[in-house]
Amino acid sequence: MLEVIFFESNQDLLEQLKAGNTPLVICPSPKVADNLRSLVPELEVITISKWTSDHLKNLGLTRSRKSELMIKLSAVWKHYFPNEKTAIFLEAFELFTELRSYTLDLELLGEFFKELDEIIVKSVLVFWTYLDQEKIIDEHLSYKKVTESKLHRSMWFIGFKHMSGVQIDMLKVLSEEQEVEVFFPRPVFQESLPNDWIGWMTEEEPKKSVDNDLQGSVRVAVLPKGKANIILKKFFETHNQYDLVFASTQTSLVSFQEAQKEKSFFKTSEDLFTVEIELLFIELKKLLKEKKQLTVEEMNSLLQAKKIEAGKRGEYRKYKIIELTEVAVKDYSEFQTIIDSFAFDIFQVIIRLNAPRVSILTLEKSIERSFLDVSDLDFRDDEKPTVLLATASMGGFRANEKILSEAMTKALRSIGPIKRAGLDFLFHKYELLSILAKKETALLIEEQVLEADLSWREILKNFEAVDFDLGIKYLIKKIQDYLTPKRKTGPFAQKNYSASKLQAFIDCPQKFYFSYIDKIDNRPEERASLSPDELGSLEHEIIANYFNKISKKSDEIDLDFHRKTCVEVFNAYLVSGKLTLSETEKARAYNEIMHYSWNGIVYLIDLMKTKNAKGIRFEVPLNTNQWNLVGSVDCIVELGDNKIVVIDFKRSSAAAGTKTETMEFRKIQMWVYLLALRQQGLEIESFGYLNLSDLTDMNLIFETEDAQKLMSSSMAPAQEIIEKAINDIQKIIDYIPAPRESKVCHYCSVNLFCLKGGACE
Repeated sequence: MLEVIFFESNQDLLEQLKAGNTPLVICPSPKVADNLRSLVPELEVITISKWTSDHLKNLGLTRSRKSELMIKLSAVWKHYFPNEKTAIFLEAFELFTELRSYTLDLELLGEFFKELDEIIVKSVLVFWTYLDQEKIIDEHLSYKKVTESKLHRSMWFIGFKHMSGVQIDMLKVLSEEQEVEVFFPRPVFQESLPNDWIGWMTEEEPKKSVDNDLQGSVRVAVLPKGKANIILKKFFETHNQYDLVFASTQTSLVSFQEAQKEKSFFKTSEDLFTVEIELLFIELKKLLKEKKQLTVEEMNSLLQAKKIEAGKRGEYRKYKIIELTEVAVKDYSEFQTIIDSFAFDIFQVIIRLNAPRVSILTLEKSIERSFLDVSDLDFRDDEKPTVLLATASMGGFRANEKILSEAMTKALRSIGPIKRAGLDFLFHKYELLSILAKKETALLIEEQVLEADLSWREILKNFEAVDFDLGIKYLIKKIQDYLTPKRKTGPFAQKNYSASKLQAFIDCPQKFYFSYIDKIDNRPEERASLSPDELGSLEHEIIANYFNKISKKSDEIDLDFHRKTCVEVFNAYLVSGKLTLSETEKARAYNEIMHYSWNGIVYLIDLMKTKNAKGIRFEVPLNTNQWNLVGSVDCIVELGDNKIVVIDFKRSSAAAGTKTETMEFRKIQMWVYLLALRQQGLEIESFGYLNLSDLTDMNLIFETEDAQKLMSSSMAPAQEIIEKAINDIQKIIDYIPAPRESKVCHYCSVNLFCLKGGACE
């Protein structure tokens, strides 16, 4: 049986672990395993890497490391794609390893491959075929092989922040013959999304807590910028038993040294080999440039000579790097006899992967405190009081997240869970909240971090901040609130509601206020360039003018007329606006509007031909409606039988948002149009946003079948959201700054002066 066991806190987890039997405990990393062993010494704890390796050994198998796969696959790939650049191989290899984490069944990736470049697809297929033919076991295949072992027993999986589709499949197979339990913090689960990996193992639905009551108080001291080391020195003079936690996921040696004290312990990784790798390959590439290419024999002789020289000089780091290069050359030479610049690029990557991992730690006879970062908090013994340090230089809790197209995301989501940076943050939030909830905890936070980092406001929203006097005299630069005194109280009557007006209100009440009540235009009359909205308006106008004067039945664009229209519209705008642009800026702006409008015209010509359109209209007004919605639709293509295609032009995909944002009603412009048009009795065949900068980006267009499904299921909730926004605008009194998410602030007219108050969900 496979069961998910939820726990509320570390203490709750410990009670559950001690109360049950003692199965094998499997953890994601040595750090988590060490912390669990120290908390519950009676448990048998092992990392998942060691666990899989042991089972493979019992089956007489071994797992290939990432570096081994890369060197072999690079040599094979070079045979099939001799003229492609190294970057293509690296992109294909990383994608290949990522896709293997979703599934080992190649056929399931058919829809995903449709979204990729042809060379990338062929590369992935070459890699996949080679592994299958050579019966090579990579990390992901090792999970499948583990299920073939008969030496299993009941097991607990603890501390995992992500599990891949292949790992989840492994657990389900194992659970058919033994008890398998996955432990997961309930506070994280409550805020997770249904598609997160934990949702693939439980039928329970995540339900976000609506409890907004204060959870207590936390002592907060605001630090002057760049003075954390001085403040910490003073703090530890009177709080010498406190552990220090840096509010960062990757703390460098430099950060630890900022707080370094006697009788303190810290451990950090340090890269001692990068410089040696770079210097060695500068020498090798210089030689390669002279000879164009090297044979394997020449390369081995060269490396042997350099190794002897490094040994004589006592350059042992360089000696180690040369040894690793020799190993890479040997593996590569199984498939290739020539060493070229591509091979050098791959060798550098391989050597970095295989270089020894070095850690630096303090050596003290007696330890009073530890210096940690957020990644050290998993199941840590938290009996000691803690001080949290947050500075702007630490980078907070940002995580890299690979951005996939809507179609790619949809294809992968049907196969396995997609790793999400937002879920990583929920784990960090859970761990920090457990520390902040303790009365003795102190938070030292650099000035302006709270204003600039929305994640901290999300973490602290249910705590009362109490000033913590450190007994140190220093000045804090207070950010003056310029905007609150300027805001008048509402409500303010509105005669009508445009899509942009409603979107601004949903994004942030204060943004709405300064956009539509007390209008602020911070754009100078004399400027050196055209703004994005001006360029977009010109592109719309050119497209409309073109179709208004050229036959709609033409299958080809009239290039001369298009060019003439661009010149007329562009020059007329410069004259009417009395704008004086430099020749460089004028050329840049003109080239954009000519290129983007050309894209729009070509798309519409093809669309009309494909749909057998009867006509096309531009800037179509929404007409009178019960909601007083106003505005105009950029383009409506008429298909006959009262059917239409609704198109809105955007300069880029970023301007429109994603398909998901439209489907989840975070972007409501299209819903406003559809609501008003349907009231007119029109039947919408398809709709979407056209990205004028990239005609290949069809991810924002809802075609016939998708459009019909979406409207049938979503028009009612969309109407409810629009009506709620209208009702709230009519009643709102205080237009507080409460951005829906950080990116809505980018194009706000008061962004530079706003404190961005309130927590963003």
